[in-house]
Order: sequence, then C-alpha cells, then structure tokens
Amino acid sequence: MFYLDIRSLGTVISVQPERGARPARQGMMPMSGVTDAATIHSIPPTIPSDWQALSALDLIRAAWDAHGEKFALVSSFGADSAVLLHLAAQVDPAIPVLTLDTQKLFPATHRYRDTLTEALGLTNVRLIRPDAETVAAHDPVGLLFDQDPDACCDLRKVQPLALALRPYTVWATGRRRDQAQTRQGIARVEAEDGRLKLSPLSDWTEAEVEAYRLTHGLPAHPLVEQGYRSIGCLSCTTPVLEGEDARAGRWRGREKTECGLHRATPVVPLFPAPATPLPPQVSPVLSGASVSHSSPVPPVLEPANSSDRLTDLDALEAQSIFIFREAFARIRPLALLWSLGKDSNVMIWLARKAFLGELPFPVAHLDTGLEFDETYAFRDRYAKEWNLNLIADACPPIEATDPTLPPGARVAARKSLGLAQAVDKYGFAGIFAGIRRDEQATRAKERVFSPRGLDGTWDVRDQPPEFWDQFNADFPPGTHIRIHPLLHWTELDIWRYIRREGIPVCELYFAKNGKRYRSLGEKGITEPFDSTAATIDEIIAELAATRTSERSGRTMDHESEDVFERLRAGGYL
Repeated sequence: MFYLDIRSLGTVISVQPERGARPARQGMMPMSGVTDAATIHSIPPTIPSDWQALSALDLIRAAWDAHGEKFALVSSFGADSAVLLHLAAQVDPAIPVLTLDTQKLFPATHRYRDTLTEALGLTNVRLIRPDAETVAAHDPVGLLFDQDPDACCDLRKVQPLALALRPYTVWATGRRRDQAQTRQGIARVEAEDGRLKLSPLSDWTEAEVEAYRLTHGLPAHPLVEQGYRSIGCLSCTTPVLEGEDARAGRWRGREKTECGLHRATPVVPLFPAPATPLPPQVSPVLSGASVSHSSPVPPVLEPANSSDRLTDLDALEAQSIFIFREAFARIRPLALLWSLGKDSNVMIWLARKAFLGELPFPVAHLDTGLEFDETYAFRDRYAKEWNLNLIADACPPIEATDPTLPPGARVAARKSLGLAQAVDKYGFAGIFAGIRRDEQATRAKERVFSPRGLDGTWDVRDQPPEFWDQFNADFPPGTHIRIHPLLHWTELDIWRYIRREGIPVCELYFAKNGKRYRSLGEKGITEPFDSTAATIDEIIAELAATRTSERSGRTMDHESEDVFERLRAGGYL
C-alpha cells in the first residue's frame, strides 16, 4: 500500500512506500486502487491496434478515455517537457503527472516545475522522492553518484518510480528517437513490465518540439539557453557542445547513457527491502561491492574492480565537497570569495554540488573598480543565472593601504582591506577562498583550514598540521578562518574539470590576437601572455607543455622579492 502526503502545499504531493505494517500517520491517506506489483506484472498488456497511428494528442486522449485514473504521465520538467504536458492539459489538466525529485536537481528545475504547473493549470502533479531511510543507509554523504552512478539512479529514480507506478496500467513519457542513438528504436506504444508505455512524441524532432513550444507560448526551461538540451541531476548533467546529441551532457565521461527508467525488463532493485530484519549494523549491500560487518561504524563500500574507482578529478571533487560541508557544519556565518576567475568559478560550481544547487551563504566580490569590463559582464550574468546572494562592496581607496608597498602591490592590497571591511561589516567567521598551492611558493605553505589574527593577518608559524588530509576545523571562539577547498588542485586540474563539467569562464582566458590571460586581476597590474590557445582543449595542451608560471602576468609579483609574502602576511588571499 502507498500513502499520499496531503500535507504538501498546492498540487505537489510526495509518495512514500509503506514499510511493513506501519500505521498511517496523521495527514496521510491510502491511495485508492493500488494493485500489487506482482499482480500487475502477471497481466499481459494488450496493445490496441489503432493506437500506433494516433497523433500525440489523440494517443493521450485515448489512454485517458480507456484507463482513466490508471493512466499517468511521467515528466522530468526538463528541456522538452512543456510540449507533452501542454498536450495532456488539453485533454484534462487532472491527468496524474508523476515527477521525480531526486534531491539533486537543479534549483532552476524546481522553479520551472512550479512555473509550468501554474501556466498549464495542472491540478494533479505528484512529487516522488526516494525514501529517506533508504537514502540515509546507502548514500549518507550524497556522493554515490560519483562512486556508482547506476546505483545512485536506482536509489533515487528507478525504485521510487517503480513504487509510484504500481497503481497505473498505462504511463506516458516524453522520449523521442532523435534525442540519442540509444533511443532510435523507441515505439509509440509498447508493453513493459506488465503495463502499456506510451511515447507520444517518439517521432517528433527537436525542431518540431521547439516550434510547438513557440507557437503556443510555452515557457522554456531556464537552463536551455545555457546549452543544456537534456536536464537531469545537477551532479551528472553538463551543457551540450555543438554537434553533440541532446543527451551528450548526461553522465559525461562515463559509458552510462540512461538512468534505468526506460528498459524492457522487470526492475531488479539494487536496494531490495530485506525479507527479515537485518542484524544490527548490517545494511543491504550494493551490487558489485564488498562490505565488512565486523565494525560498529557504517560500512565502507569498496569497488569490485579497478574500473569502478574514482578518477583523479572525482577524488578532488569529492574532497572539495567534503571540505565545504565540513566547514558549513562547524563554522558560521560563512561567505565565498568570488574573484570572477576560473578558480573561484570552479569553487562556486563545487559548492552548488555540495549543497544541492543553492549556496547557503553569500558570495562576495571584493570590488576595486578596476576589473576588466569582460569580468564585470561575467559577474552580472552568472550571479543571476546561478542565483547567487552577491555582495559587491567597494574596497577602500589606495590611500588607505601600506605606503611602503610597491605601487602594484598597493593596488592588490586594497582587496585585503576590502576583505577585512566585509568581515567586520557582516561578521563572517569563515571565508572560502579559491587559492591553490601550485600558484605561488607562499601559498604552498597554506592549510585547508587556516586560522587568522583578529585583523586578518596570517602567520605561517601559527598554522595547524594537516597530516594525511586530517583537517582541524575546531578553533577557539572568535578565531577567523580561511577555508581553501581547492588547495590540492593544480592549474591543469582546474581546466580539465572545467572541460568535464562545462563550467563557464570569462572570455579573457581564451587567446585573441595572439594573447590570453592565465590569471585575472585588476587592470594595470595584470598582463596577458603570448598564446594561440583559443579553446579549452588547446589551453590544456598548452599547460601540459609550458614551464611559465601562471602568475607571470601579475606585475606586482615582480616588484620585489618579498612583496607577495608581505601581502599574504597582511591578509591578502
């Protein structure tokens, strides 16, 4: 039996599986007409002979007329979802619409779901979430998508949908043959797992879908204009490049092409409910993994073979996400420094992954008024698109800096004063900064969790040991902390990750007229260097061969031998 959580507001309803003989909780009611899964699977479905030739609208109408409340649409509220939902709304806005909330979706998808639901007048949208206890048992830190994406999809999508579909004998999806080579054999009507499965748009093209959307004035998913042509979970979806098929951005870099919802064989759960209660400290084991039950701590899953192991970028990403979450759990309030450069863009991307798409702290740009026009344009665009809580206070004037510093260093020192000003104004106990050890010799002495003096000053002799990446996040009350999630990354790691994830960066990084910037600072103290690398792949190839320092274009670094050390000691990043 299932229960609908009727405490949710509006038309969004969550579906949860009942465990054993658990009584109904207050505010919940049994779903009517629920048929046991084994009963459904024992009924061979009959495909009406005339359905294959029906138009998309008529096919939905025929299914609704013949099966009524036993018919449902399944929608991701993704890039192409508006058309199928619009067709269904013309038949009856009360047709059940099941949509999965994996708890890892883009925030833009949640907003789009609400926008489209209201625009189309849908009255029966049912939000399906994975069972919280099962997620806690098998993906306690939320990184299963990196370790085993098939298991993550099974946990958060396949099994919840299989449970939610039990009351239905017919369901429809928005799959199309032109979306990927793996979908070219899609039938308009097919039998699957004892149900009829409809793909009313199977023979439509992407151009026809877009033309329909424009003709009927349907809102577009906000991520489409950023290059996302197929939209799934934030952690496993990247923009699509020119010439790629619509689903090329899903699970990029992996052999995986489908989440597992669309297959012609009965679902075999990776996380089956145990027939009898398990002994204490023992949980159902992931397929292809080994686990020891001898320890009272949660089991550690080990890949069954080397091909399942994390790549170096996966490991760096996982460590950075851990650092973000550890800092957020221990230090408040926090802010993230956004220099508008490639490293801080990667840092924001990682933070969005760490906190399921929405940063739970503000982003601060220390504005000297001397940034390049291109970087200001980048800031204004992506602060909005990434839904950032942006603080962009002006830094103190150069006259307020140490007059004994060289001229270029005084310009940079304005940011030190700007940061101290922000910490004092907003009371930040911790600041995320995107520095890396390989950038400069002084930064090689840094720690991931770096305590600072009350005035923001840095004393290399006062830094805690971090042997074997054991980070100390416990400091006396009142201590100001700088947190460096990218400290272990290299410049080459940053660009490889940007390529893998499709992370936007400022256009100044790409060669134009034989010049490009490797490190972005203020005008007047930042110079480009000779380069023909106009694409990310060309940049990566260039970095693999170069022996020139990344900060060679920062003129302040060359004003005196100790200038960067002095800036760092005074609170510079």
